[in-house]
Amino acid sequence: MFSFAAKQIRALLAGLLSLFSLGFALAAPAEPAPATSLARRLADPTQSLTQYKLDLWQTEQGLPLNTVQALLQTRDGYLWVGTAGGLARFDGARFTGFTSEQAPHLASEPVFGLLEDSHQQLWIGHSQGVSLYRSGKFESAVPAALTEGRRVWGFAEGRDGAIWMASENGLLRWHEGQSKRYQQADGLPTNKLRALAFDQAGVLWIATSGGGLVSFAAGKFQVMTPENGLFPHLQVRAVVPDPQGGIWVATAGAGLVHLKHGKVSRTYTMADGLPTDHLTALARDAQGSLWIGTWGAGITRMSADGRFSSVGAAEGLAGSQVWSLALDREGSVWVGTWVGGLNRLRNRAFVVFGASEGLSHDNVRAVLHGRDGVSWVSTAGGGLNRIEGDQITALAKKDGLPTDEISALAEDKDGSLWIGTYTAGVVRLKDGRFENFGLGQGLPNAEIRSLLQDRQGRLWVGTRAGMARFNGERFEPVTDKGVPQEGVLTMLEDRSGTLWFGTSGQGLLRLRDGRFTLLTKADGLLSNWVMALHEDASGSLWIATNGEGMNRLREGRLASIRTSDGLWDGLAQTILEDRQGNLWMSCNRGFYRVARAEMDAVADGLQSKVVSVGYGPGDALRGTTFAGGLQGAGAVSADGRLWLPSANGLVIVDPQRLPAAGKPPGVRVESVLVNGAKQATDAEVLVPPGAVPLAIRFTATTLLYADRARFRYLMEGLSQNWVEVGSLREAAFPALPHGDYRFRVAATIDGVHWSEAEPPLDVRVQPRMHQTLWFIVAVLLACGMSIWALFRLRTRSLRARQEAMEQLVALRTEELRQANEHLSRLSYVDALTGLANRRRFDEALHEEWRRSRRTHAPLALLIADIDSFKAYNDVLGHPEGDRCLKAVAGVFADALGRAGDLAARYGGEEFVILIPGADHAAAAAVAESMRAACESLAIPHPASPVGPVVTLSLGVASCLPSDGVTVESLLAAADAALYRAKQDGRNRVR
Repeated sequence: MFSFAAKQIRALLAGLLSLFSLGFALAAPAEPAPATSLARRLADPTQSLTQYKLDLWQTEQGLPLNTVQALLQTRDGYLWVGTAGGLARFDGARFTGFTSEQAPHLASEPVFGLLEDSHQQLWIGHSQGVSLYRSGKFESAVPAALTEGRRVWGFAEGRDGAIWMASENGLLRWHEGQSKRYQQADGLPTNKLRALAFDQAGVLWIATSGGGLVSFAAGKFQVMTPENGLFPHLQVRAVVPDPQGGIWVATAGAGLVHLKHGKVSRTYTMADGLPTDHLTALARDAQGSLWIGTWGAGITRMSADGRFSSVGAAEGLAGSQVWSLALDREGSVWVGTWVGGLNRLRNRAFVVFGASEGLSHDNVRAVLHGRDGVSWVSTAGGGLNRIEGDQITALAKKDGLPTDEISALAEDKDGSLWIGTYTAGVVRLKDGRFENFGLGQGLPNAEIRSLLQDRQGRLWVGTRAGMARFNGERFEPVTDKGVPQEGVLTMLEDRSGTLWFGTSGQGLLRLRDGRFTLLTKADGLLSNWVMALHEDASGSLWIATNGEGMNRLREGRLASIRTSDGLWDGLAQTILEDRQGNLWMSCNRGFYRVARAEMDAVADGLQSKVVSVGYGPGDALRGTTFAGGLQGAGAVSADGRLWLPSANGLVIVDPQRLPAAGKPPGVRVESVLVNGAKQATDAEVLVPPGAVPLAIRFTATTLLYADRARFRYLMEGLSQNWVEVGSLREAAFPALPHGDYRFRVAATIDGVHWSEAEPPLDVRVQPRMHQTLWFIVAVLLACGMSIWALFRLRTRSLRARQEAMEQLVALRTEELRQANEHLSRLSYVDALTGLANRRRFDEALHEEWRRSRRTHAPLALLIADIDSFKAYNDVLGHPEGDRCLKAVAGVFADALGRAGDLAARYGGEEFVILIPGADHAAAAAVAESMRAACESLAIPHPASPVGPVVTLSLGVASCLPSDGVTVESLLAAADAALYRAKQDGRNRVR
């Protein structure tokens, strides 16, 4: 990005080189001019556009559409963005859009104009008319009959509070709910209006599309056009008042016009420095500069002294066709483009000094501030730069240097300059002449990393492969015992005269009393790769490593401070100390600072962590890779500024003017979601009972430092400690217990100074019914009444106790009897068939025998056997056999006709029936019915020789018990009859 200021510097440099010889350019001035005057000038935003950083937001970052037609920052800090795809609100970190439910008259309509009135109401001009946003709600502002569906482009508020609107259907006026329209019939040259502005005298100026410029005062319109000679163009795009009186007007073809006392006082065109005469937008900043949007040439700044400087696509602007401009209260310039999205130009938090500002190259490696006020800047590829005041002199190979790849720098006591190179050894610049020392002059390696002249006048050189000393004529390699032959990256002589050498992998070398000793990780170093050294006022030596943190060496004791102790980065490529007692370190993602007192406290074990503040891409740096691995990778100027070399130029830091130092941003609760539904933020938040999720979104009221803002919150009633959430802008509570809470949120930029949202947000989580006070009281009353009732029943209970015990004993006795009977029954029952078992049959047979003998009554016995049951089991298996036995047992159970009859399983597939009082004929009839019933079951028998189904063979015997007849004889007779039934072919009764 090249600005007018940068071009001036280069022109000045060219003039100097043409007028003065190199020797004169290097001569010390009689009264040294500090080189920091250039840094001061670059830090002034009115001087150089190269110090502005360009940021971009497009649809990928949440912008509704890349066509941005209107911009406005409201008093609450938000930036409102009107696009061709709808309206969005931006807090610097995220865009908030609005749905058709939230904005029914607006939704995704293209937005062309924005105004915040004196009542903090937002007026929105869009393609269908005008909407109003107040108290968090959108509403229609003027009757649709006035706009007739035409675009509204601009607004202005009069001294009486009336809102004037420029539409494509004429001029509209709204005041206290009453609306009026002015059109061509009322004196306007056209109904197509574009922009409005009141000047200091209260005259309303109207930009038109095709009708020139119009003023409105005392109820009358005055038209200014090329035809009447009062204005140079018919197409007017923007008007803004001039604080000095008059008005500025942007035209679409005649450039920039200034009017005073109602007449054109000056016109600025391309001949005066404008990049084009087709202008689109205007805005004034706090420094008095006028920012101008153009169609096709980006944006232009007209400074207070009338100079123009521009930024377009070539300088990084996304889109050269500018629709809209806005200036926020933090000094940033917002640019809306036709198709390129939303751009922001913000003045860099730190001065960046590179090729755009006149250096010979962006890749700066080392800095040296000479005793004569001259600053020297080495570059990798651009040689050496000499800065004195505002003058920059580049010294390169063509001027006598052996290479343009310059590394370390050191000033000799005699005023000459020692220059280290990456490829050609050491160069001495003395009396305007270069003298080169290479391998042939004793250097162990041509790549120079560090230079130091000690108090004795000895010059030490650290190379990529060992060290050397200068003897006045040539260099002598240092080969003493214990001296590493690795690269030496940094050197320091402490106040006691001890020399320290940091190496690239072999530790820290110390030279004291002529003897070298080495400190390594075994002695407590965090790393053997030492990048930088610094001695503070107390005599402590600070040792920077290549990614592991920092060591402090004090009174022979090493202490360590790591990233886990609060360091922003483990790498430190230089260590500088400012006048406020802070240590500054650079790394490959920016640079950072820590209070030395905090570093000491952690090193002494008095504090657990340090607070370090880092500066990286969010601070408008051109790049985050800073120089390291060589002496001079940072220096402090005479006025206290820090000069930090980087791959993208020299970064100059003023420790007394840090980004938002000591000024925390405002913070507010933006929205509250209860179970996904929005609730108001200006009243107590009610959360229904149960596990209902609560989300609270908050933001910081800064656009400039939005990416540096960090947050913490405290939910009083839930926790006593603040929760650090970093850049996250939401607190989520999945299920708060019922109760009352107070939500507090705070924001910071530097991690030290915090601001808190006021007032805190009250949250009430409603209890479930069983958690309410009345329910608890009711339960307590019920419990009390229950205790009273129990007490009253106590006496009755004691009286009834004996009775109850007696009843219980009786009950238990009866239960025991029944249980015994049940067990007895179980002992007489066959488990498979449910019939009586052999034991029960034997007992019943003898009982009935005795009874029949006493009564002289006959006793009949049936013995039955399932035909070929073994074959049935062999073919179908035992489970089927068991099912068959159960089915046949059912036939026997059904055959029992009297209470004295008994059916039992006699064993295996044999069954018996005892029939008291039955003679042989009656028993045989029972047997035959049982045989037929079994056959009718039709249980398939694939292995039966009798038939296809399961059948029975039965033997019947009956007798009159007497002394000559025994039980055994009855059993034998029935068994013999069964045998005959089987012999006769089975499936029969005998």
